[in-house]
Amino acid sequence: MLPSTNPMAGKGRRFVERSWRLRVGGRVLAFFCMASVFVQQGRGAPFWVLLVIDCLIWPHIARRAAHAWAVPYRGERLNLMVDSAMGGVWVAAMRFDLLPSALMLVMSGMDNMASGGMRLFLRGVLANLAGLAAGLLMFGFAFEPGTRLPTLLACLPFLAIYPLALGLAAYRISRKLAEQSRMLEGLSRTDGLTGLLNRRHWENLLVREFERCRATRYASSLLLIDLDHFKDVNDTRGHQAGDAVLSAFAGQLREHFRASDSIGRYGGEEFGVVLPGATLAEARTVAERFARAVRLQAKDADSVCPCTVSIGVAQCDEAMNDHAAWLKRADSSLYRAKMTGRDRVVAEQGEPA
Repeated sequence: MLPSTNPMAGKGRRFVERSWRLRVGGRVLAFFCMASVFVQQGRGAPFWVLLVIDCLIWPHIARRAAHAWAVPYRGERLNLMVDSAMGGVWVAAMRFDLLPSALMLVMSGMDNMASGGMRLFLRGVLANLAGLAAGLLMFGFAFEPGTRLPTLLACLPFLAIYPLALGLAAYRISRKLAEQSRMLEGLSRTDGLTGLLNRRHWENLLVREFERCRATRYASSLLLIDLDHFKDVNDTRGHQAGDAVLSAFAGQLREHFRASDSIGRYGGEEFGVVLPGATLAEARTVAERFARAVRLQAKDADSVCPCTVSIGVAQCDEAMNDHAAWLKRADSSLYRAKMTGRDRVVAEQGEPA
């Protein structure tokens, strides 16, 4: 059997299961409300058969029917319209007994609003009216709106439990959406391969640090780091090996620098690190220590990352007009490090380490 080409295929299975649980609970509670009305009105066997089918059997039929659809979500929305129509039927069957009638209509309205917003709610109202018309045709018109004490007592569990159950379901959905939102936000800020900050977000943090330095004359330094001869790895071992090198190097960066340092992938095999509070001399010392650690790792026969690094260092100062000038100075230092032999650190316009 060929797989479905419908991109919506299978969508909504969790929605069906969630609706099934609410439908089972709601129908059981509604059963007692309507049963109390039918007992007092002395209704015959057909009403009880229909009540048992709708409250105790229909929820399970609805579940199976929705899952049978290519898109279960659409099947469940149809089920909700059936629920709404039956709400109207029961209003007519109960001769407009006020409290249980209101509960049936409110229950279907809450379900529709929670599942599809105002549009589905309005469609549900039309289904209520259609069901009411069908109920009047089947049972005739009778108007007995007064709710007696036994019915009031039978409705109390419904009044207390069903809104809480619906609220709990909505809360769980909102928590899941919040978790997904946080995950998507994290993905939008990080580089997919290395897990470091991506260039856009890293540069935004660089801008903030630059503005803070200018406003407070607070010393901060920037490192631009380039993996030496990385292209040779890609050319000789393939891009998968190159990706493994970048991922391993990202791990070295995380291990070496502080949690407060902003580490990002600037592009390709080039990385940036912002060192808040570090003077040029301090940043150079940190960079040299890191270059030595990478050099030792590269010499290891089992090392995933066989590359050394060239590092350019620049401190933010008052002569810079914007963060781009800071980046340019660090990039100039990095260029000198690469042009003078690689595997070294150059700070501003100083001599290589």
